[in-house]
Amino acid sequence: MADDDKEIPLSEKLKNLLKFDSFRNIPNFIEFLEKGLERELFHDPEKEKKPIPVEDLPVDLALRQSSSIRKLYEHIFPITHVFKTTYRYNGEFLENFMPITNGDYIGRGSYKFVYKLPWNQVVKVGKSKWLSDPLFGSLYKEVSKHLEKYLKPEELNLKEFLQRKSYFESSRELIDFKFKRLGLERLHYWKLKSLIPDLVMPTRFFMGIRYRSRPFLSPLVTMTPCDNQKLLAGKHLKEFIRVNEKIKKNLIEDTFFPKWELNFDTHRFGIVNKSKLKKIAFDFHRVIEATRYLVEKEKLILDLHSENIIITIPDFELKIFDYHVFDEHLYEPSLENPSPEIDHIKLIEEFISSFEL
Repeated sequence: MADDDKEIPLSEKLKNLLKFDSFRNIPNFIEFLEKGLERELFHDPEKEKKPIPVEDLPVDLALRQSSSIRKLYEHIFPITHVFKTTYRYNGEFLENFMPITNGDYIGRGSYKFVYKLPWNQVVKVGKSKWLSDPLFGSLYKEVSKHLEKYLKPEELNLKEFLQRKSYFESSRELIDFKFKRLGLERLHYWKLKSLIPDLVMPTRFFMGIRYRSRPFLSPLVTMTPCDNQKLLAGKHLKEFIRVNEKIKKNLIEDTFFPKWELNFDTHRFGIVNKSKLKKIAFDFHRVIEATRYLVEKEKLILDLHSENIIITIPDFELKIFDYHVFDEHLYEPSLENPSPEIDHIKLIEEFISSFEL
């Protein structure tokens, strides 16, 4: 075989592809970012496809089970719907009605609850958080200084309108915090979208109004940052994992900090041919390089876990749908790895090695 016909090594492909040196500071991206998403995520009932069956969704409820007390609370005071709120006609204006029920709950993370909409999209409702949370580090300060870069004019107008209506300074501060958090969500999204755009799920961020039903009382209304995405058929990376033998260390670690040898079953949800496995492996390497870039160039840790990544079915393509980044010094490393991003990278590398390419 001639040298020209030899397949280019994966490492060389990565060098040619990952031109991260050209990555620049976050631009004033609100207009072109949000306008495109408004079109892409617009819901047209006449063109709606059949709902994706629950068994095909990237959901493993065992990953994030709520406590029985929380489940009882959600049963007594269920969320009924979410609106997008903005400033129009010289006041607060509600649009984009999104009906949800307890049966539409499909998962939760550290910062959001996720609900399936009647059409093939999800809405993620932000949880209440304190400013002391490590999420609100240097990027939050960046958003606070230049809020006009991350919020649309109608959102800035709504923020000022609501603050003028508030009697207490604490209420005005809470409104300010929630709108800055909305801008922060967009900034996190753009950090990763700029590096690996085709692997990041298109996401529209908005200030939402959540309605929670209360028996014999008016609904409990809460303003919170929200976002929504398309719903894809697929499975979490974690759902491809089979647990095998426990790794024996010593009595204390085996009892309180057990570790397991993991077997990644690449054929669990269908036969994946070698070319698709190569594409998944290549995209995983891109994720690793993006993670390393953020650490080395910006001292940021991408909070990447196996439940933040899905592999679509039947196409078997890799997609990331959750993107939070933390300051390196605020993200806790593990006992084994002094640099916290290594935990995420090692998990991905184990998964790639299981392909046996």
